Amino acid sequence: MAAPVTITGSIGVIGGWLYNNGLNEKLGISTDYVKTGEHADMEFGAVLPFIGAFLPDRNLTEDERARMEREIRTLYKDFVTMVSEARKKDFDEIEAVAQGRVWSGLDGKEIGLVDTLGGLETAITIAKHMAGIPDKDEVEIVQLPRKGLFSLDLFKPKLMGVDIKNQDAIKYLKFRLEHNGKPLPMLPMEYLDMTIQ
Repeated sequence: MAAPVTITGSIGVIGGWLYNNGLNEKLGISTDYVKTGEHADMEFGAVLPFIGAFLPDRNLTEDERARMEREIRTLYKDFVTMVSEARKKDFDEIEAVAQGRVWSGLDGKEIGLVDTLGGLETAITIAKHMAGIPDKDEVEIVQLPRKGLFSLDLFKPKLMGVDIKNQDAIKYLKFRLEHNGKPLPMLPMEYLDMTIQ
């Protein structure tokens, strides 16, 4: 189910590799290691201050890049397969509308990615039907997480008056570094679990 203007689709996978290209030197950080295998140092690097994530010291070799590309293509194929099975369509039908493209809810219905157009009330009606709740019965809508009386963010440390943990770019960088080199389904930043630990 989607509203006519809902962004629908984005059946795609992205991948990337972040590595130190002079940042450690600018921050005054140095690292050292003992290498026992060809790829043993692939994820070796310094822990970035205030972010707490590793930043590898080197870029990928051609062999490692090819391996990463194979993993991304495999995850993409699996993703399209799951969508095609769930939508009861051929792989090629879904592949034709996939590749990371997005559609409006209206277009999504036309190309078979959406069954029903509607809003919150329609979604509640469908959910009640699927749960076996009679249409006449009232349901309570609970929004999570529940907001507290005050925010504990007041007690988070700050660096030079800037709250590091609330900056989206820092959260995104930490998320990418924690999943460095791993293929990821293509999602908007707000759907990624980028909670700073």
